Amino acid sequence: MERLGYERWVAQGGDRGAQITTRLGYMQPRGLIGMHINLVEYMPTETERSNATAAEQKILADMQFYLDKLSGYYAVQSKHPQAIAYSVADSPVGQAAWIYQMLQDVSDSNGQPEKVFELDDMIDDIMLYWLPNAAVSSARLYWETAQEKPRPVTIEDPMPVPTGISMFPGEKARISERWAAQRFAKLVHFNDVSKGGHFAAWEQPAVFVDEMRATFRTVR
Repeated sequence: MERLGYERWVAQGGDRGAQITTRLGYMQPRGLIGMHINLVEYMPTETERSNATAAEQKILADMQFYLDKLSGYYAVQSKHPQAIAYSVADSPVGQAAWIYQMLQDVSDSNGQPEKVFELDDMIDDIMLYWLPNAAVSSARLYWETAQEKPRPVTIEDPMPVPTGISMFPGEKARISERWAAQRFAKLVHFNDVSKGGHFAAWEQPAVFVDEMRATFRTVR
């Protein structure tokens, strides 16, 4: 960032980007003044599970549903990435179906992504995998990630960097404000957004921008 001419900068991430942003926060590189994430890598404690509110019980239930019913793609790509990669790289229909299922499962669309995304936009997204033949590398990323040592935020080692968190209801991996407050030493913004899912910036771009602005105006 210094080579690009930025002395002060912020970071934002969801999904893999949230993992990278979290690691940046713990590294505290010079110039990083704040971060915003829409997915938190953490593990609820047994005390939190046993004392969960109704809203927190819904968080736990959604995560368990994801693990039990929706995470098959992760299991395959983190253990046998080449097998599925060659299959979808060889078939445009297979590639389209593989991506479409993700849009079904983790967007805030009740399994009907056409209600959230324009058809042309979904095709554009699929083509970003198909045209550069990126199926193999995108699948292998899950195997690479599985080899890493996890770096979740914990109560024992809270995040020191000012952080804003936006939780979208269609995201299966969520955290409550009460739980987040124990893991982020400088929680400058937290909001349970009314609409949106895992693909927050794509599903609700205007809301997503507002959430970032609400976070980063606190550290300007």
